[in-house]
Amino acid sequence: MAVIVASFMAYSTGPAAAVVRADEREVTEAENQETREIVIRFTARFAETRDLTPIVSELYVNDFVERYKKFKGEHFTPPVKSNSGGLYFAPGLDYDSRLLAEAAGEDWRRLYIAANNFLLVGMVSALKKTPDDATDIKATDIYPARVVKLLDGNPNLANMIVRKRRPKAIGSVEEMRKVVTDLEAAVAIMQRRQPGKPVRAGDKDWAGAVKLIRGDEFFRPQVEVTDAEFFGFPEGTRILDVKTPLGLRLMLARDGARLKVFWTEIIAD
Repeated sequence: MAVIVASFMAYSTGPAAAVVRADEREVTEAENQETREIVIRFTARFAETRDLTPIVSELYVNDFVERYKKFKGEHFTPPVKSNSGGLYFAPGLDYDSRLLAEAAGEDWRRLYIAANNFLLVGMVSALKKTPDDATDIKATDIYPARVVKLLDGNPNLANMIVRKRRPKAIGSVEEMRKVVTDLEAAVAIMQRRQPGKPVRAGDKDWAGAVKLIRGDEFFRPQVEVTDAEFFGFPEGTRILDVKTPLGLRLMLARDGARLKVFWTEIIAD
């Protein structure tokens, strides 16, 4: 967790009860507190497990994959394509829009977890190498040679570490499953190179991290009120967007009484 605390310098409990107007355009204090507690739990669980699987089960909307597929199918068909001829999924990873219909929800779920595990474990590796000046580190310094070779051998993954050739979008369910298998293997290699104790509530470093998340403006959420259906949520839904110290932005909406994650993106700024 000292690595995560250092990254804060460079740049839980249950949810707070809240009753707010849907058209309120500012983040309420209750929303601010609830969202930050989700960031704390998300960060702690990944630091403990280095795996999004339990986090998805605990903090995400149950049908987030189906919401993603439906939203992309309705709003990006015919798609706005990348240089690979496909749709963007993660940095260096695109897919053919046909897979929104052809690939099962479980295939998409595995792809989401595998791709984001790879990105997050890479972020942790980068912070461990140079937590005070991570901007100078090269992608090839983060990933072991075995991982670079593994991804380079898969045309769909060859640009995830360094862009060096024309990208090839995932074009079939079989290719999607091979991408997942290779990303899971890459993550396993990297996890073995990142030994560390699990996060514990009483740890001094973790206590400092929690204090920063609760107080720093970097982690203050932004809110948008939808003027049309979005990701299956109706018009007027309050969408909260918040940064984490792991390099991901969480997008949240209320699911019953609780805010839950329905998608994530890499922090670009």
